Amino acid sequence: MKTRTLLYKEVQRPQPFIWLVFLSLAALMWYSFIYQILLGNQFGSKPASDATVIVFWVILGVAFPLILLKWTKLIVEVHEDGLYIRFMPFHLQYKKFLYKDIKDCKSIKFSPLTRFGGWGFRVNFKGETGYISSGKQGIELTLKYQTVVISATNPDELIKAMDIKNVL
Repeated sequence: MKTRTLLYKEVQRPQPFIWLVFLSLAALMWYSFIYQILLGNQFGSKPASDATVIVFWVILGVAFPLILLKWTKLIVEVHEDGLYIRFMPFHLQYKKFLYKDIKDCKSIKFSPLTRFGGWGFRVNFKGETGYISSGKQGIELTLKYQTVVISATNPDELIKAMDIKNVL
């Protein structure tokens, strides 16, 4: 198996306010689980069944917070043949953007909320794809048939690492 030379690596975690949203939702699920299942009271004016409360508690109260806090991260790597990204735990393999397929690359400042409707793996109405974990800066790759935006904590260093190959 051929090994690639790593020229640059950046690992991004979700922004703290996203954690706050998920942890608030998790807290509500824990409260409803304790109140309805453990204490035997009805939660709300139109309570869900116990099975529904348990399912929502497992998914939104346990699984999502663990996934968000423990495993969610965006890994951006520059190798001699291109840019590789992986949005864990959603991508099983790295997504490759080979230099031969990149027409242009530039550092940008953008609003994830207005351009893509939020953070994560996104596609907007213009057909642009976004891999956004944190911050308001990143790089914009112009490929043959699409535009890709990748958040970066240090976009200039990322572009500099890509320029080492002098292929852009």
